[in-house]
Amino acid sequence: MNVVNILEINYKHYGKCLKITNSVVEIIITIEYGPRIVKYGYVNGRNQFAEDINNKISTSHGDYYIIGGHRFWHLPENKDRTYIPDNKKVEYESIFNGVRLIQEIEKWTQVQKIIEIIFESSSSKVNILHKIVSLNAFDINISVSGITAMSKGGIEIIPLEKRKSGISPNKSFVFWPYSNIKDSRVYFGDRYVAMKVCENISENFKIGFNTNLSYALYYNENELFVKQFKRDKNNSNYPHMGCCYESFIGSNYIEMQTNSPLYTISTNQCVEHLEIWDLHKDVNLDFIDTFIDNYEN
Repeated sequence: MNVVNILEINYKHYGKCLKITNSVVEIIITIEYGPRIVKYGYVNGRNQFAEDINNKISTSHGDYYIIGGHRFWHLPENKDRTYIPDNKKVEYESIFNGVRLIQEIEKWTQVQKIIEIIFESSSSKVNILHKIVSLNAFDINISVSGITAMSKGGIEIIPLEKRKSGISPNKSFVFWPYSNIKDSRVYFGDRYVAMKVCENISENFKIGFNTNLSYALYYNENELFVKQFKRDKNNSNYPHMGCCYESFIGSNYIEMQTNSPLYTISTNQCVEHLEIWDLHKDVNLDFIDTFIDNYEN
């Protein structure tokens, strides 16, 4: 039995969208462009994701807009390859307990992006499967990256490696050139790194994690968003100096970014990257260590 209800709606200024719900949580997806997931939250509840982000990135192929919500692209990051504008209509089809979104083939990269969104019955858990198919006539190296912009006012919590390694190192951080390591919005603790937005600080900050990390948390208004992802522990060939996870702080939002390893694929081959979203209500931040203990790195 299919547990979801799918309805075409007009949502705010995003135009025609799909609203999908399993009676516990709801997701809203743009279909006039994308694929973008612009809302995830409890039915009739607050949106976990940031909206109305006005950042624009100009490329030789047109303007790419970071509007908020969840999107995905491919790495290694390159301004004229990664930021291909996604301003065209998205096709969709119903699948069991969810929906499949299909983007047009990107003219300049000859890849096609597909997202499958699959709900679990009577649960806040949603599986987000990202796929990139290559239509190139030659082999390409590619990593899939899922990026979720979170609404301001919360705290991102990124657990640190728990595995013991004796006298050998077991964690490393990667910083982008514009990142101030003394940034007051970032806290380095013994069990996790915490990050938040401060409206009086407009400088960008980005950090990457080269560990066995497989999830991160975002706490906001007593609700806890859990973003798990499938990490290939047998493949260390991750982009950006080995980062499986990255986080970016802008002036009014935080981005939670998960990466797949870099793969070499041929014509008509596909790369997949799975995220699992979950949501908890009435969470006390004082007990956040309990949630960290519930998930394994």
